[in-house]
Amino acid sequence: MKYKISLLFVLICTMSFAQQSGKKPIEKNLPQTTNKILDAFDTSIQKDIEAKEIAGAAYLVFHQGKIVRLKAFGEADVASHRMLQTTDLFRLASMTKPIASLAMLLLQEDGLINMNDKLEQYLPAFAKPVVADKIDTIDGIVYTRTRPAKKPILLRHLLTHTAGFASQYGGTLGALYLGTFKDPYAHDLAYFTNQLSRLPLSHEPGDDWVYGPSINVAARVIEVVSGMPFQDFVKKRIFDPLGMNDTKFYFDSSFANRLTTHYTKDAKGQLKVEDPGTVSSKLISGPKVYFSGSGGLNSTLQDYLKFCIMVLNNGEYEGKRIAKIETIAMMKTDQVPLNINAKLLSQPADINEGFTFGYQIERKDNNKDRTLGTISWLGATGPTFFIDPKKNLIGIFMTQMQPYSSIKSRKAFASTVLSAL
Repeated sequence: MKYKISLLFVLICTMSFAQQSGKKPIEKNLPQTTNKILDAFDTSIQKDIEAKEIAGAAYLVFHQGKIVRLKAFGEADVASHRMLQTTDLFRLASMTKPIASLAMLLLQEDGLINMNDKLEQYLPAFAKPVVADKIDTIDGIVYTRTRPAKKPILLRHLLTHTAGFASQYGGTLGALYLGTFKDPYAHDLAYFTNQLSRLPLSHEPGDDWVYGPSINVAARVIEVVSGMPFQDFVKKRIFDPLGMNDTKFYFDSSFANRLTTHYTKDAKGQLKVEDPGTVSSKLISGPKVYFSGSGGLNSTLQDYLKFCIMVLNNGEYEGKRIAKIETIAMMKTDQVPLNINAKLLSQPADINEGFTFGYQIERKDNNKDRTLGTISWLGATGPTFFIDPKKNLIGIFMTQMQPYSSIKSRKAFASTVLSAL
């Protein structure tokens, strides 16, 4: 099947949005009903904190060119009782992916790659992919039968999670993936991609959607093509032009007083430190060799907002053109076949969500929490966000809790903002 790069940015990309840095004062003259709904949401966050579901949370709502709500609640670190601030640093986890996806698309702008190129042109280790044909056991020993893939892996498959790579989040090869990558922080992207290339695919490239490590592969392609370390490329082409000075993969000790603690739960359901918000954090004292495009960035509410505003404004931010209109159009346009379900942990029959180059996208109006064309994603460490081009609306919710399934305020965030505005 041949693919054509979509430039369908009619309507969605001809709209003109006000450019906004996020530095102007918060709009205070909101309708009474809007304030009432958002105030009730604030109360729900407090209830999650009191129930010890989270240590703290912060959120931001940007509507029609202005920040209309920016608040923080609870503690950044329970042990020290350091109060959470709206300027504190959060682990973005998979909210790194849209940024890395844009980085790869910028190489296409430069004429150096094309989304329909074969991955093997840049990473020869992926030249002969095999597909898991059958997983079975003999005397308790698991083995996987494979067959040669009928189709090559294309660059577009990386940004849409349709390559079929082994993944801990979907497909049938989770145990194989986890056994291969026991400590990813110990190695660089070259090592990661070489190891991944040795594993079978869970399906034919392009035939299904399995959320996984493909953006790490994209990050490695960026290194090979640009001749720059991935972290340097995103800093030069995205962070510096946007003024995202607090968005980094790792930190020196001077950032420790703004780093939030990452929590999980112990056997009794109590908060347990996964990574401290101190100089002992692996983000400060770790080896600093693994610059993950899939989930390695850390940022603040205001910094991440800058990236979101640029996407909302079709590649422009404060008068600077960061990306071409047609590039951002591909980040706002469904890039997978309509018969493919691209929703994380969803039922196979649910095909209301597609996937762009970087985001999940709503294929129809969902009156509960999404409108047609809304793009969004989340992070395993707790944060979540959405961009609604139709309503000129951005919502970002930050917390540091893994797993996050029991956080009621997080679940209600998108629907609350949508009903409020």
